[in-house]
Amino acid sequence: MTKAGLKKNWMIVDVCMTVLLLFLMAYQVTGEEAHEWIGISMTALTVIHQILNRRWYGTLFKEKYNAYRILSVCVNILLLLCFALTAFCGMAMSNYAVPFLYGMAKLSFVRRIHLAMSHWVFILMGMHIGLHVPAMTASMRIPEKAKTVLRYICLFAASLGLYFFLKNNMPEYLLFRIHFAFLDYDKAAVLVLLENILMLGFWIFIGFHCASLCMGKKNQKDQKKKMLRHGADLICCLIIAVLLCMVFPFETEAAGSEDWMSMEPETEEPVKENAGTAEISDGFVKIEGGTFMMGSPEEENWRSDDEMLHEVTVSSFYIDRYEALQKDYAALMGNNPSQFENDALPVETVSWLDAVKYANAKSEAAGLLPAYTIENDRVIWEMSSDGYRLPTEAEWEYACRADTSSPFSTERSPDASMANFYGHYPYEIEENYFDNSVLDAKPGIYRETTIEPGSFEANPWGLYDIHGNVNEWCWDIYGPYETDIQNDPSGASEGTRHVYRGGGWNDFAKNMRSAYRAAGQEDLKSYSIGIRLVRSEKDTLSGTVSAEITEQQTARSEKVLIAFFSWSGNTRGIAEEIQNQTGADLFEIMPSEPYSSDYNTVLMEAQHDQHIQARPELANHVEDMDQYDTVILGYPNWWASIPMPVASFLEEFDFSLKTIYPFCSHGGGRFGQSLTAIAKLALDADLKEGLSIHYSGGSTMKDDVSEWLETNDLK
Repeated sequence: MTKAGLKKNWMIVDVCMTVLLLFLMAYQVTGEEAHEWIGISMTALTVIHQILNRRWYGTLFKEKYNAYRILSVCVNILLLLCFALTAFCGMAMSNYAVPFLYGMAKLSFVRRIHLAMSHWVFILMGMHIGLHVPAMTASMRIPEKAKTVLRYICLFAASLGLYFFLKNNMPEYLLFRIHFAFLDYDKAAVLVLLENILMLGFWIFIGFHCASLCMGKKNQKDQKKKMLRHGADLICCLIIAVLLCMVFPFETEAAGSEDWMSMEPETEEPVKENAGTAEISDGFVKIEGGTFMMGSPEEENWRSDDEMLHEVTVSSFYIDRYEALQKDYAALMGNNPSQFENDALPVETVSWLDAVKYANAKSEAAGLLPAYTIENDRVIWEMSSDGYRLPTEAEWEYACRADTSSPFSTERSPDASMANFYGHYPYEIEENYFDNSVLDAKPGIYRETTIEPGSFEANPWGLYDIHGNVNEWCWDIYGPYETDIQNDPSGASEGTRHVYRGGGWNDFAKNMRSAYRAAGQEDLKSYSIGIRLVRSEKDTLSGTVSAEITEQQTARSEKVLIAFFSWSGNTRGIAEEIQNQTGADLFEIMPSEPYSSDYNTVLMEAQHDQHIQARPELANHVEDMDQYDTVILGYPNWWASIPMPVASFLEEFDFSLKTIYPFCSHGGGRFGQSLTAIAKLALDADLKEGLSIHYSGGSTMKDDVSEWLETNDLK
């Protein structure tokens, strides 16, 4: 190839890389899937770029180094290193382009590295382009007047770029202080791209002036004049940017920065009039008692049958504005069980009994009378106690609703800019998946982690993250509602499950509704279940209520059944691997009328069945279920729950005295609310810790299965 042809190819590749970079930094414009494929394309072009410039590597240890060459080499090497880290971390989080690489490194770690390195790539690529501008423009003959006009245009554009660089809180990303991006999805795409162009232009401007300063003049007088000119441009750029910040001020701390998240709440907040939000010394909010309609009306979309609408009156109580933090839990309990470990994040992976013990420990630390007495086989709640405790289900829903009767306490259905959940799936997306133009809330970012409490606006009564982030344990034993008028109800009198509410970071919006009820055993520990404590107001409640500590009565025989439903083959592959390692019997759950083999069609079929809670007739049946005391139950996560053929299977048999070990294949939502679905359908089964596998599991699937089986003594 001729030198001219090689130069042309360089320019084409460089232009393409620059355009792709602008779109890579516009996640809210492209969405996740396009973002991943653009990233793969960028990686491919980077490799091509390195091949085209392979001779550069051969000259690294040759020839003489001057200031310009030192700067250029440093920028190039750092750019390559940062891009390699960005690409690696992006692939480790991939849901679309290279899903088989998902999870090859710890997600919380790679997310933070990916965010920081991508912003360093943005800066260094701008510098890289700027360093080459003097050489690219050296042969151009531009009139002096045109040069002057161009100089001032570039100066003002660079100043705007610096302003937007600060406004978009870019320095926080560079310093590894942000775990995930909060993006403005309401901003027009053209404005997002324009801001990116201006910010990149600022760093090109910096690179250009650095290159010009490093390329010295032989004449000392000319060199001094040159330094003054470039220095003046840089200072003017800074001054204009500062003036812009003064004229158009902005919040310098983005939602997501650790400093902003750890701020103490203001002493006064705008709350609903007559809501009764006087604070006490621990910062809890007082909720004045009242009467409301608990549950959901029959016309509420995606309601469950256990949300029977009924009238409830609750007494006044105090509730924490925020979900309990890991640092507070660890200080009192001596350990931090959370999977997303960070002092400023909410504690999770705590059981109902852990939450009860934490409430007592907090009471004792504050010199209050603990609300609970824990005996060998039960927990007794002394209702007159002034100590910390879990909210009743009625108190939780009353505080969450904040005098609203809509599915959420927000004015409209929440999107990812209003709550932390599986943002790709806002309310009612299921039936509008292929045309979401009618939706109140549009699909947004899925952060795949908990976030620091207080990241979004509070509900009308001053409570943060009441929808999403982590589910919150309630006192109540799960059971059907009493339909007559209730005063301070405390749940079913007996049962094997406890209620948790609010939805978590990996839940669809339908599972964050104010009326939605999730249920799990008291020993259930999940990465999406945490704690929000309350206190009773003096002289409002009296008496005692007890909850049995249920040790499910189970039998254990040598016979183990692996029952699974699979559509694409991912779950089948996992089930077969479990059989290989256990020798257990294998049974495939198959509906009499198979689902469509077309992916788009089966999406709609699956959501329709789930929407009406269908129970498809099964084509085959386990001949003698009584011989199995242990059932390993597998399924794909469909619309954040179990496929309805699995519901048919669970309702076909009596699972009393049986132990269920669930496993699922998923595309990013892990178990979703499928464990709650199983817990409700097999109320008397002992539901053990499950295994979630991303799609088919990739190269680590065999080891993941082995570790899970060994942990649960199933080998």
